[in-house]
Amino acid sequence: MDTILETPRLRLIPLSERQLGLCLHNLPAFEQDLGFPFARDVVDTSVLRALGMKLKKMRQADPSTHLWYTYWLIALKAENIGAGLAGFKGYPKQDGSTEIGYGISPRFQNQGYMTEAVRGLVDWAFSHPFCKTVTATTVKNPASNRLLQKIGAELIEQNRDSFSWKINRV
Repeated sequence: MDTILETPRLRLIPLSERQLGLCLHNLPAFEQDLGFPFARDVVDTSVLRALGMKLKKMRQADPSTHLWYTYWLIALKAENIGAGLAGFKGYPKQDGSTEIGYGISPRFQNQGYMTEAVRGLVDWAFSHPFCKTVTATTVKNPASNRLLQKIGAELIEQNRDSFSWKINRV
């Protein structure tokens, strides 16, 4: 995949199907393929489960839509390290909506990297006329809720322990 997004401090690199498999099964080989280190603590049990689901969906999807299914590596330009992962949960539905998910290593939290990455990915999504809304559902992490507020997401549902958000293209 040749599409790399640049923000002031980040490179957002879409991972190929092969790279997703390496991230899932062989982190040293994944780092070797990238050519720089990756914050391995990003890959917890929920990320492992998501990687497996992403691989399955990518294998079933038209290759022209893979950017909507993969994880995008959040690479810090200054440190040349993979700090986290972010991505959409699929190609936008008929109503033009897609969901975003993301995670970053604890050592890179509270520095604005994830806000910058999510804003970059949302801007990329909205550069496609068929994408009208980006959602984030069942968000439990307080920092993630603050991030979504910062980038202008609208709270659409609140339960006892989670929040759901949407960002509309303007």
